[in-house]
Amino acid sequence: MEERVTLKKVITVVKLSLFVTWFWPLPQSASKRKLLCMQLYQCVSLLLTAAVIASMVYAVVQNLDDLDLVIKSALGVFPCSHVIWNILCHLAIYQRIQRVTYKMENFRAFLKPCERAIVQREYVNKYAQFYGFCIGMFYMSLFGMFVGPVVLDQPLPAPAEFPFDASRQPLRVITYTHQIIVGLFIASQLSVNAFMALLLWLASARFKLLIEDLRSVTKFRDFVKCVEKHQQLLEYAGEVALTVRIFALGTIFFSTVTLLVFGLIFVTRASPALKIECVFLAISALLEVFMYAWPAEHLIHISSDVGQAAFETDWYNDCSETFRKTLQMIILRSQKPILVVLPCGLPSLSLRYYASYLSTIFSYFTTMRMMFEEQNNES
Repeated sequence: MEERVTLKKVITVVKLSLFVTWFWPLPQSASKRKLLCMQLYQCVSLLLTAAVIASMVYAVVQNLDDLDLVIKSALGVFPCSHVIWNILCHLAIYQRIQRVTYKMENFRAFLKPCERAIVQREYVNKYAQFYGFCIGMFYMSLFGMFVGPVVLDQPLPAPAEFPFDASRQPLRVITYTHQIIVGLFIASQLSVNAFMALLLWLASARFKLLIEDLRSVTKFRDFVKCVEKHQQLLEYAGEVALTVRIFALGTIFFSTVTLLVFGLIFVTRASPALKIECVFLAISALLEVFMYAWPAEHLIHISSDVGQAAFETDWYNDCSETFRKTLQMIILRSQKPILVVLPCGLPSLSLRYYASYLSTIFSYFTTMRMMFEEQNNES
């Protein structure tokens, strides 16, 4: 029976979700002209996003007495800032992203049928639906923003103001189209989380295939090939971790700031409609961080399991000193798992980190609520 969702389809969906911002790297054989076009396109994206941020900041300055508008504008600034962060990071480490993506696509292209079955069963069938749901949610939220001016009493999708009359034509069409384009940028850049998670999951899949190879080893020559493959895989996984961590840092920072603003909304006199809207946005922010923590946790365990698989081989049947030294080397190296260590002195990504992250966020909420209640009692 043919699988409905395959690894090839997963990669295609992720690539399409990044199409708007041209985030998926070009092939290594691409000409300098195409590379220059991509960089110019992303620079234009930066300028368009910065213009939307400026309009929302202007709205805040002009309406400091309107709490709902100030909060909505502030919440709009954070995802736009996230777009700028991701684009700048993409431009800064483009060659590394291109390199790891090229190796990932090569891995998918040269999978043997038995290996493809393992990847399908252990990874695609288990994890693809969750990330597909997240990508769909990002773009559906964007659709809700598009129809906002039609359903609600608001002139534009984003709470922005301008030093000119934007209600007249053709300025209204231009500003409306501008905000829709930047909204597409936001949805696409949020889908970068799925792209980074895909790199982590497929790095784990390569460790899984290596473990299966070690369990089927019968000759010393085959074992040496597994050791060489392990060394290459460690280098690749380390490069993936370095690529992912800078985007994970941006996601965690902007999600944290957004969640803190949500906490302020719930302890202030914001409208009930705004509070309901913020519940869905808070769930989205928490899912963004989880999209990194889940594959990072799996990578920690699967990279450590290589040593156990090597130990379970029939090493006692081979008394040669060379075999024992080679076995010892792979076991010792597996005791240092691959970690996605966040920059700026933050801990490595894992489910334990995600649990502590949730605990910290809720403690911030509790502290803000207590401070607000004390202020009300004093007044």
